[in-house]
Amino acid sequence: MTDMNSVPGYKALLAARCTSSVALWLDFTLIFSLLSYHWHADAITIGVSSALYGLPGLVLGPFLGSLTDRRNPVVMLVISYLARGVTSVLLIVAPDLQVFVLLVLIKGIANLGAMPAEQILIRSMLNKDQLVSNASVMTAVDQLTKICAPLAAAGMTGLYRPAAGLGLSAALAIVGILCLPALRRVASSRTRQAVSAPSRWHYGPLLQLARENRRFRQAFVCVLWLTAILGLYDPQLSLFLKEEGMPAAAFGMIVSCTAGGALAGALAFRTLHRRHGRHLPSAGLVAFGLTVLLPGGLATGGVAIPLPLWLALWIANGGAYGLTAMSFGVTLQQESPVEVIGTVSAAARSAQLGALVLGPLLGASMGRLLGIPLVFVLSGSLAVMGGVVMLWRTQGGKDLVVGQAGSAEHP
Repeated sequence: MTDMNSVPGYKALLAARCTSSVALWLDFTLIFSLLSYHWHADAITIGVSSALYGLPGLVLGPFLGSLTDRRNPVVMLVISYLARGVTSVLLIVAPDLQVFVLLVLIKGIANLGAMPAEQILIRSMLNKDQLVSNASVMTAVDQLTKICAPLAAAGMTGLYRPAAGLGLSAALAIVGILCLPALRRVASSRTRQAVSAPSRWHYGPLLQLARENRRFRQAFVCVLWLTAILGLYDPQLSLFLKEEGMPAAAFGMIVSCTAGGALAGALAFRTLHRRHGRHLPSAGLVAFGLTVLLPGGLATGGVAIPLPLWLALWIANGGAYGLTAMSFGVTLQQESPVEVIGTVSAAARSAQLGALVLGPLLGASMGRLLGIPLVFVLSGSLAVMGGVVMLWRTQGGKDLVVGQAGSAEHP
């Protein structure tokens, strides 16, 4: 039974997730718009702000995931949403640039508590088949808000003053909190379950699960490799488009195509997962690599790439990325021990953030040394080879075992 409308608390959780996703994209868009156009920050300040916004997830994410495993997840959601709302208001009234940047750091920390709490609640209320459908629904929500929220931010900035969108973000935090009382029964039933003692090292449960559960290991390697490859080439994309003579609007069009492709992937995910299951993360990685390899190879060979081909490739790119990411999300939910799922999900996210931090540094160095087209060729080739290796291991029966030690019984 995959119908989730009848699951107690699911609609409330979905509504809270919608408000959370919209608020996150509003914050991201408005914070960096305000830094540039209101505070007139220089490139170094914007770079520092970007690091302060993202690095808390790398450093503190696993700790907060472990804390969420040992606390009521609804309470953690309330704290996270409340902290988001308060920091949004404080960002509006920040007296100077230094305080604004400090609040950006606090905003990044406030964002961390929601994800592991959501993972715990989803695992507590859904069965294995419903987890697949949930991945499609949540990804569709995220991609729609990725498209719509920046447009809303731009509209509010144009109609009112630039910080007005942060007021909407604060209001959405309150709306999210109002959705949470319906989840108290789910949270209270979970707190009656036995909770294991916390690991001395917050990455320990993730590494143990990857070591002992082959299905999880395959999906985690695929999504981590995918994230590292994305970090290699993605910051170079706008420069690549400029070198290829594309108009200034091309980059925004490609971003929209990526979101559209991910949305299409979300709609097809349930069917593809049912048919191809364990092969989907690896196949998605191969397809993702081909969409990066092809434009790099054409540009290296001196072949002009028309804009429609760029757009088509990045629709496929977004779809392939989404399929691999959703496959990992479902595998994490199905295979992670229920008592440490918050820790595992936060540690996995932290590892991905680490890849995203290191990837651009390596990609920029490669771009100066080899040229941008060859960065795309190398990135795409690495993705294809990684996906082929994982497909071979899966096809050969080396990573087919599901539910080994370290995989918990599913409620």
